[in-house]
Amino acid sequence: MRAARRRAALAERGVKQVLLMAPEQAHPLLKQAATLMTRDDDPLEPRAALRRAGGANEPEPVGASPDLGADLEATKARIAEIERQAEARLAMVIEAAERRRRALEAEQEKARANAVEAQKAAKSAQVAEGRAEEALRRAEKAEATIQQTKAMPGLKGRLVRFLAGDVLK
Repeated sequence: MRAARRRAALAERGVKQVLLMAPEQAHPLLKQAATLMTRDDDPLEPRAALRRAGGANEPEPVGASPDLGADLEATKARIAEIERQAEARLAMVIEAAERRRRALEAEQEKARANAVEAQKAAKSAQVAEGRAEEALRRAEKAEATIQQTKAMPGLKGRLVRFLAGDVLK
């Protein structure tokens, strides 16, 4: 059934089945040419199918041209030059990155030193503030004592008022 439909489709396109007598070695080539001529997607004409099956479409093997060696050497030299330039650029980039890393490390050390100094300054400020508060308490205490002594009657009170700069007329 399927073979009959295929033969009918081929007959519509003008393809007939024929019996061909050829040597045994030619059978694979003739079968391949027949397949190329009867394929559905893009059938070839008989002459083109026979040429392709026989290998006639393959390019002639060409001997190595003398210019090919020179071109190869020139290409190798260009590749070597490009590699050298790339390595030089890479070395420059690596050096710049290393300088930047060292600069950042130096900045980091400076920041650490500044932080230590700031901590020391804050501690010193706290100590100075404590001393100032202590001095203020002592001054207030001394002032209270002076006020009490000024209020004393007699010679002691006058002497204290005189020494404190508060002499009575």
